[in-house]
Amino acid sequence: MAAWLRSILHNLYLDEKRRDRGKGIGADFSEMDNELALSLPPNDSVLATDLKRAMSTLSADHRQILLLVGLEGLSYREIATELNTPLGTVMSRLARARERLRAAMEGGESAAVIPISSGRKVER
Repeated sequence: MAAWLRSILHNLYLDEKRRDRGKGIGADFSEMDNELALSLPPNDSVLATDLKRAMSTLSADHRQILLLVGLEGLSYREIATELNTPLGTVMSRLARARERLRAAMEGGESAAVIPISSGRKVER
């Protein structure tokens, strides 16, 4: 009789586990009041489209610098090493790229593409 009762309890336990598997994990929402990820606004596809358009107006060198800093998170020195350019060149290209991107996002006139010769060395 004891073995039979244990097998019934075991089967009831397994049934409960199977039932809980479909429910997911319960969470208390009061713990997530100040969660930053939940308070972010939804994706703005218009802003993303504007950013793509503005990035396409930049030269390849400016896009490359912005992506290495913004997406890859590299330091100026790491970028200078990777691109084999002086640190000052990286800093000035980044400043010009940010300025042109800002102008393109605002629809300014100074967003025109100005090619930069990346093979030229700057000597002081």
